[in-house]
Amino acid sequence: MKTDEVRDSYLEFFKSKGHTIYPSDSLVPENDASLLFTGAGMNQFKDMFMGKGRLPFTRATTSQKCLRTGDIEKVGKTASHHTFFEMLGNFSFGDYFKEEAITWAWEYLVKVLNMPEELLTVTVYEEDDEAFNIWRRKIGLPENRIFKFGADSNFWPANAPMEGPNGVCGPCSEIYYDRGQVYSCGSPDCKTGCSCNRYVEIWNLVFTQFERRDGGELVPLPKKNIDTGMGLERIASVLQKAPTNFGIDIFVPIIKTEEELLGVKYNPDTENGSRMRRIADHVKAVSFLISDGILPSNESRGYVERRLLRRALRDGLKIGIKEAFLYKLVPVIADVMQKQYPEIKERRENIALIIKNEEERFLGVVDQGMAILDESMKNLRSKGEKQLSGEDAFKLYDTFGFPLDITEAILAENGFRVDVRGFEEAMDKQRHLARSSSSISKEIFDMGPLGEIKTTCPQTVFSGYELAHHEVVKVLGILKNEKSVKEAHLGDEVQIIVDHTPFYGESGGQAGDTGTMKNKNAELHITDAKKIEGYIVHYAKVQKGAITTGEDVEATVDVQHRLDIARNHTATHLLQNALRAILGSHIEQAGSLVAPNRLRFDFTHYHAVMPEELRRVEEYVNEKIMENSIVKTEETSLENAKQEGALAFFGEKYSEQVRLVKVGDYSKELCGGTHLKKTGQIGLFRIVSESSVASGTRRIEAVTGRSALRQALDERDTLKQLALLLGAQEDKLPGRIAALQDEIKSLKGELNKAKKGTAANFADEFVKDAVEIKGEKFAAGRIDGASMDDLRQYTDMLIKGRKLAGFLGVAVAEGKVNVILCFRKDLAEKGGLNAKDILGELAKIIGGSGGGRPDTAMAGGKNIAKIDEMIDAFRKKISETF
Repeated sequence: MKTDEVRDSYLEFFKSKGHTIYPSDSLVPENDASLLFTGAGMNQFKDMFMGKGRLPFTRATTSQKCLRTGDIEKVGKTASHHTFFEMLGNFSFGDYFKEEAITWAWEYLVKVLNMPEELLTVTVYEEDDEAFNIWRRKIGLPENRIFKFGADSNFWPANAPMEGPNGVCGPCSEIYYDRGQVYSCGSPDCKTGCSCNRYVEIWNLVFTQFERRDGGELVPLPKKNIDTGMGLERIASVLQKAPTNFGIDIFVPIIKTEEELLGVKYNPDTENGSRMRRIADHVKAVSFLISDGILPSNESRGYVERRLLRRALRDGLKIGIKEAFLYKLVPVIADVMQKQYPEIKERRENIALIIKNEEERFLGVVDQGMAILDESMKNLRSKGEKQLSGEDAFKLYDTFGFPLDITEAILAENGFRVDVRGFEEAMDKQRHLARSSSSISKEIFDMGPLGEIKTTCPQTVFSGYELAHHEVVKVLGILKNEKSVKEAHLGDEVQIIVDHTPFYGESGGQAGDTGTMKNKNAELHITDAKKIEGYIVHYAKVQKGAITTGEDVEATVDVQHRLDIARNHTATHLLQNALRAILGSHIEQAGSLVAPNRLRFDFTHYHAVMPEELRRVEEYVNEKIMENSIVKTEETSLENAKQEGALAFFGEKYSEQVRLVKVGDYSKELCGGTHLKKTGQIGLFRIVSESSVASGTRRIEAVTGRSALRQALDERDTLKQLALLLGAQEDKLPGRIAALQDEIKSLKGELNKAKKGTAANFADEFVKDAVEIKGEKFAAGRIDGASMDDLRQYTDMLIKGRKLAGFLGVAVAEGKVNVILCFRKDLAEKGGLNAKDILGELAKIIGGSGGGRPDTAMAGGKNIAKIDEMIDAFRKKISETF
């Protein structure tokens, strides 16, 4: 049975049991900041499990895209570990419970998949007699095939009764398949639950029936839920009798392509076989991450993605390939996954280009990084040490893009380790960030500030596309300091929830509306509106009287503010159209910001946009503005919108019914934002900047309307001022500036000549005052006003000219101390003189720090009064060391 067929059969089976087939959520969890990635099928149903959800069903079934990196070190080494995988699941929200869940699971495995009953065993929580009896009496399993385990194995979350966290929890029952003695570890104790490859856990049935409270109290839930999960790849490997998950039909073509690219035959029992499995997994994971709008970066999700890519690339380098190759796996991944995920096929060219760009970026610095790491290991050996400092590991990460786990792996291969705590401290100190690939909130179901509101209030209806003023809306809830309150008084800053609203809540990159809410008792200034978990939250300050829940208020949007936002939003659609027309159809939106005073558009492109291209884009957009094209919106099905060629936001999740925005006959996009009626209302469009924001991602910032006019007038005034200062007509300014630059260049040349003469004189003086030790001359001197470049020039004359063996140059410029220390290379390498180490100590005297190489180091400081003390310390250090 092919993997696609297993997925289809599962969903159709539970559809026949009254379940709604619900689409997979994005790998980026919607409305859940506590999760870095979607890691389970239940994530998108969190509110339903808490009894706060508004979905129109109580039974659901899904095949959910998941990404987990907690067991990343096991990927490729075991038969079944992945970072990216699909989780089949069936869910009940206060509907059916244990008996149905167990009975249907058994029916699906035995009747639909025709799995031999005698090869199936189950586990239950040791205190869950109900589940045990269902398996024993209802299903008819003998007791010797039902195993009881403790809360560490058969409770979700693991050990929750004793250790927490607080929140919804419950026992679980796992179903195992016996693959036979050939897969056994050989231990006489090998049985269900053993970690070897014989007994494969194929399904976990979680019975969420308790709420854990402080002290480990388990309180029965009024409505009990079912949450099950079955790894698609794992069940497919069992059905296809594949020795590992990587032997199933959706992995074999990927590994065969690897064989062609790497020039090696796949042997599952070798180290290269492990590497090839890891490459297949990681590139597949990255392809789906990019498809869901995540791009490689040094932050959060993008950092995890970069880690995966660089781990896979390093595996390829270890096998023997010396060039980018991972991107060539994308077409085959798209082919094997296209039935369930056609977006991978549609975006395969962009995905491949982003991966290629990231590979080439890493290959460009990996040799330098390896050289630094080799030198570090050499130094550790010479000192008899085994641990690389966290600071050095962080420099490899920050400068050369070496993820910590790659550095750890290379060190481990050579018998070393890294100071992980020191690495984390260095990262926190320099970046002020915590980077974690699997960080989640300790409270699994943290209700958040909307928690109380969600239990009683329906989600907000937005009714403001056509009307910016509603005479009557009802106040359903008030939040103050993240707590639900009944009323708010003069001066209070609160969040207001109403039944329906004309205020657009910030979402999809568009800023929220501002305006007022008032009635006879109160007046509120709405400073912002945000869409959060289906609710439009109005950020308000009470300017008059007091407002109480249950009251009706008049809601009025600031029309000018909205119009400015609409100008920028409609212009963003024109900008994307222009970029696709001028740069190519590979352009896809990767992010946006639509504010009242500016717009920002991120898009997939692999090099800087040339100035002439930017001019053409700007002209294109302004031509469309002058055409005064009609802007239309319509509600349609997602399928119809796709057939019309509508553009979708990279990584966005859409429902079956979508809003389609059409501009003239040239732009069609799925969009829920507010827009103009005609393009002429934009007035004017001007590009402010173009830059890189990530590998393969560019950013254009622009202004429209009043902001664009203001910018044009300001630039005209600046131009006039420049013309006056430079004594030239405005159209002659480029020539005048070029002439001045030539003049400056000539004067600098003359100045440098004079400096060289002065430097030669200084150099002679330093040589005269040098101290001779063991036949070698060392000197130190102060040249105030000299720049660091000047100091380098002195050292070149003195050291490379063989006049001195070592020189410490000091200069005070602009209130700061610049220092350079240089030794002749042969002395730095064999004479025991290390400029980096010595200057590191000396710089502390002047309240500074430095760095560099053994032969040359530079430092800066601020304590001018201690320069002489530092020079004396240098002379003493040389006499002691050399």
